Order: sequence, then C-alpha cells, then structure tokens
Amino acid sequence: MGGFAGGDEGGYWDDIPSSKMNKQNNIKKDKPYIYTRDSGYSINVEIGENFYNSISFVACKCDTFTIEGCDDIPLESNKIYQAYMALCDFANDSDIVDFFFEHKIVVTKEDSSDVAAFLYLTKEVCNLVLSTEELVSIGSSIGAEINFFK
Repeated sequence: MGGFAGGDEGGYWDDIPSSKMNKQNNIKKDKPYIYTRDSGYSINVEIGENFYNSISFVACKCDTFTIEGCDDIPLESNKIYQAYMALCDFANDSDIVDFFFEHKIVVTKEDSSDVAAFLYLTKEVCNLVLSTEELVSIGSSIGAEINFFK
C-alpha cells in the first residue's frame, strides 16, 4: 500500500472547477473533487446550495500532525485527528505519517463531513488501496458520519 506515484490519477488532479467538470465529464455532482495547487491539495464538501466547507493539505514542515482552523478543539478530541490515527492503525502505512510531516491540514469549518473529506483526500493523495467500505468503517470507528462516500 501507499506510495506517491504522482501524475494523473483518473482526473482527480486537474485544477478544473467542479461545475465545468460535471458538464464536461458527466461526473455525479456528489463526487468529491480534489484540487491541486502549488501549496498542496484541497477538497470542497458541499454542505448546502452553493455552500462549502473545505479541507486542504498545505505543504509545511511539521514536527507533529498539525490542524489549523480547529483551534478551540484539543487535538486528541478532534475527529480529523482521530480519523488520522484510525487510518494509520488500519493501513499500517508509513507513507501516511511521512506525508503529514510534510503537510499541515487547514479546515475552513469543522463538522463530520470533514472526516470523510480527510479520509478520501488522504486515500487519493497517498495512493492508498482502500475500498469505500473500509473508509466508511474507519470513519464509523470514531463515531463520524461517513455517508459522503456513497
């Protein structure tokens, strides 16, 4: 498992707005889109008509797993951190740990959909071979709602 193969991963890496991508490629609206930028990767989670939360992995040398945007939540209580720990335990892949020493997480607003976005984005960026069912199981193990992947 793991590794950073790079290159085009089935269209997820294109920096195309989701509205154009939907029209051009007939992709279902609820499919998450990964945007790549010079500074890292982002995913938007639709929470209502034209309203989005976003989670980003931003290039940054970190001494520890780092989350910005959730300052009022202790790290150990943060659902994204709990998902990270559960994912590391499940996948047993050192590439995940290494990746998060090179990237911090930036969240615009935390809710349970951010856990799904975190798991999905980590799976894609770290090229993890995990099924949707396994991601749902990991998220459910920490009490997060993970209907995002269905």
